[in-house]
Amino acid sequence: MIFLLRMAGIPFKMNKISTLYAIYMIAVIVCASTTYLGMFVEVYNHRDDLGRAMTTVRMLIPISNVMWIFSYCR
Repeated sequence: MIFLLRMAGIPFKMNKISTLYAIYMIAVIVCASTTYLGMFVEVYNHRDDLGRAMTTVRMLIPISNVMWIFSYCR
């Protein structure tokens, strides 16, 4: 189980975090932030087109749940 958590990118029972993992954490945070920002901008720009805005919101909710769980486990 510890091996699977480490393969998923969660530093479980590690004394020192490697440089590669630190770069990975920064990349995940930057990508998640830009994804959220991009989705909010997409909804704002297409607020007149309800179908497109709802499609974007439909993707935003599951991504938010997954990123919340991933951040909580780190």
